[in-house]
Amino acid sequence: MLIEMRTYTLKPGTAAEYIKLYEEKGLRVHRETLGNLIGYFTTEIGDINQIVHLWGYSSFEDRAARRDKLAANEEWKSFLKAAQPYFVTQKIQLLRGTEFSPIK
Repeated sequence: MLIEMRTYTLKPGTAAEYIKLYEEKGLRVHRETLGNLIGYFTTEIGDINQIVHLWGYSSFEDRAARRDKLAANEEWKSFLKAAQPYFVTQKIQLLRGTEFSPIK
């Protein structure tokens, strides 16, 4: 399994408002298109004002196809336009489990 970890740093004080927007306008489209939501988190200590989410894919090609489909979705484009003002930075990492990892 390939795991994509996305970390978004939000403007201070906007996390609750962003999460509400995502729940109402982004989550359904994300789940329908990307499929395997492993987790969606907020940070409490360290680098705060962050949202971290993990998505599982069967391969890099699976991820690319799903991301392309998401990028073409008009409902998703509308969500991104509404969400853009909340973002300060975005970091994307692709992770592969080791042989002994519970998630491979």
